[in-house]
Amino acid sequence: MVRQAWAEVNLQALKDNYYKLQAYTQSEMMPIVKADAYGHGIIPVVKTLMNCGAKRFGVALLQEALELKAAFPKLDIMVIGAPEIDQWDTYVKEDIIPAIFNFSQARALSEAAVKLGRRARLHLKIDTGMSRIGFRDTDVSEIVKIGSLPSLFIEGIFTHFATADQKDLTFARQQLKRFEILFEKLKKAGLKIPIRHAANTAAILQFPEAHFELVRPGIGLYGLVPSSQVGAQVGLEPVMSWKAKVSHFKKIKTGETVSYGRTFQAAYPTAVATIPLGYADGLRRALSNYGEMLIHGRRSTMIGRICMDQTMLDVTKIPGVKVGDVVTILGKDGYEQITATEMAEWLGTISYEITCGISQRVPRIYLEPIGND
Repeated sequence: MVRQAWAEVNLQALKDNYYKLQAYTQSEMMPIVKADAYGHGIIPVVKTLMNCGAKRFGVALLQEALELKAAFPKLDIMVIGAPEIDQWDTYVKEDIIPAIFNFSQARALSEAAVKLGRRARLHLKIDTGMSRIGFRDTDVSEIVKIGSLPSLFIEGIFTHFATADQKDLTFARQQLKRFEILFEKLKKAGLKIPIRHAANTAAILQFPEAHFELVRPGIGLYGLVPSSQVGAQVGLEPVMSWKAKVSHFKKIKTGETVSYGRTFQAAYPTAVATIPLGYADGLRRALSNYGEMLIHGRRSTMIGRICMDQTMLDVTKIPGVKVGDVVTILGKDGYEQITATEMAEWLGTISYEITCGISQRVPRIYLEPIGND
């Protein structure tokens, strides 16, 4: 390991989380591995989940799909985000499934498929209340026209919930009803679509009527609950830990200051430990003089402004700290634990942003599953 800062990815915990979520549904699972598997590393994550039985994966970008196809050529991969409009030939050649949400996209995909002598699969994205992308319930005739385009197979139809991670599912049920009504209209118009999907992790856990033929587990795979309202009972285990080693230890006198802007001034003689990790690694600068890390199984406050490459900790009340000691930014140390969910709460954000934000310059170390070949 070149750096004294790293992230550990526990692939056994990933497997365990997959099986825990699988126990909630009879539907096929399509793990969502966009954004480098939420920062955990797309190739090792997909390989592990394939060994669990997953056969289909969802990403956000064609770039991500191509990375997976290069490693696993026969894998079924769907781009659930907006497709790149000038890459239809690539979608067809690589048999990558795009999300289609207007007729011009479908026509371009059809033209590429005809030209290449192939049949292209697609899934229709339906906007039932997120108001991002997708056909609306007034677009039935436009969708039906897609069904008549040559060399296309409408394999699936899907939507996404805005509030499935809340205990109050009133709006989610409204979305589900809109989705089901549109699906029935298309069915009556002669479109037979074999796969429906709508459920993310939260909906897998508490909205079984939305499971359909396929579900899309995301954040729960990585051991993080969808929200403070949903998922606490499942026993998911965080897959990623984030660590660094103390690079310097010193004591400063009362009145001395730490880091840029002198925003921390010692109110008493203070022991300071420095770690070689900062905001360029994904540690948010907003945690300056506020966030905590673990050392020797105890919590230590970040003091002074977090720098691009270094962060300082007050370890005055933690005896025996020395250069080389391991500091836990995320994860367990003794009886203490800091999760991405807790760090997100400090920042007023969500755990997704924390793990996705850990930069690529932080090396990932993969802990293989028990009994892995």
